[in-house]
Amino acid sequence: MFEETFPTEFIGGSKDGATVNAKSVPDFFEIPLSSGITEIYERQNTNLPFIYIQVGYTERETWR
Repeated sequence: MFEETFPTEFIGGSKDGATVNAKSVPDFFEIPLSSGITEIYERQNTNLPFIYIQVGYTERETWR
């Protein structure tokens, strides 16, 4: 079974310069870091390749 993927680029933060093929393109993308912090990226466009810019950090939610 074929699953479509989309080229996705990250700018800033720990993923700066990374390019991956993602299966979905949400408005916001969360990257858990080892220190209990989550890095937040926001999608900047609606066409390929999708660009995500790091917009902040938050403490990881324990109730999720």
